[in-house]
Amino acid sequence: MGRIGILSGTFDPVHIGHIAVARACLEHLHLDKVLLAPYGRPLARRPMAAPHHRLELLKLACAGEKGIEVSTVDLPEAPRYAIDTVKAVSLEYPGQEIVCIVGADKLPDIPHWREARTLYGACSFAAYPRAGHDARALSEALQSEGAMVEALPGREVNISSSQVRAKLRLLSDAPGLLLPELAAYIAAHGLYQPDYTGMVRQAVSASRFAHSLGVRAVGARLALLHGAPIMKAGVAGSLHDCAKCMELSRLKAIAAKGRLQVSPQAMNSNALLHGPVGALIAKLRYHIYDEDILAAIRSHTTGRAGMSALEMVIFVADAIEPNRKAYPGLQALRAQAEENLLQAALLALQGTRDMITFRGGVYSPLSAQAIGDLEKRLARNTASKEEMHDRARTGASYRKGPV
Repeated sequence: MGRIGILSGTFDPVHIGHIAVARACLEHLHLDKVLLAPYGRPLARRPMAAPHHRLELLKLACAGEKGIEVSTVDLPEAPRYAIDTVKAVSLEYPGQEIVCIVGADKLPDIPHWREARTLYGACSFAAYPRAGHDARALSEALQSEGAMVEALPGREVNISSSQVRAKLRLLSDAPGLLLPELAAYIAAHGLYQPDYTGMVRQAVSASRFAHSLGVRAVGARLALLHGAPIMKAGVAGSLHDCAKCMELSRLKAIAAKGRLQVSPQAMNSNALLHGPVGALIAKLRYHIYDEDILAAIRSHTTGRAGMSALEMVIFVADAIEPNRKAYPGLQALRAQAEENLLQAALLALQGTRDMITFRGGVYSPLSAQAIGDLEKRLARNTASKEEMHDRARTGASYRKGPV
């Protein structure tokens, strides 16, 4: 007879502590597998993320984890109790021993769960350590009630989903708490943040809103690939065009009132002015005070010399998101964005310059400065790589100073 572990929870969102507990159970309890079962409708509180998002996050977290799988047994909207879960899993895995995995802090509550006595006969329990709770003593107390309980050894699990959500609200990617791939999914879908997309939807056209969602998703992916702040990329992508659909007269009025330092050329162009004005609106209307995000919104159409990784992520995402109509060089730019962010930003700027020049327009000085800066940065990177290659080939030491 095999043994199946069940770790049920809200998983709002799933974090590395959940996976660590599942791994520990596989190892110490000799389980055949551990099922992570998200609640569709928890009894205690309404989750911030919808069930399908929490399910997808779990699938990402379990990818490549041998013996850890995602179960949809608790996803129905009707309230679910532990006895319901155990019965459903027993039907799915007939003849298998079921082990309910809980935090030590939950053990005192189990005798008050629905059909507790029936539950004791239908499964055993495994308790993982939680700060401030004596797992061994609490396990013995529950055993006196007639349950079979085993306390897991190891460190206390001090990570909680509420901690992760608090980090995400502060625009942190929650390193050490959340897998980067999960942070990218969260940023791409605007989870655990104010409803910026709902607010932007009221200010832009339907096509511009779809474009903003595309930039948000691509920006999150590029940030993950190239080491830029992922959550900030999601927010910047959502808001980068918040002023795009304003008439030029209104943009000019806002720029004047806000005393924005823009060129006469930008002052007379919606294409150039909506970036700086959008940054101001993001600050005043959407309460974005993070300068990295504001800079990305401000420079997303022209670029600038000294662009940060986040600025380049949004600049490139704006040019390649899936809703963009095909233009010469788009596929090459999309491919380059996967490999080299500096090179992709340069290609996008050069492509825009060539198009504007062909049409007889005037190219932004900020864009010209950005091109020169990116060319220098790429040249430095190339020289640095060549030097490293030469050192490796000759066996020279990388250590500076006396050996």
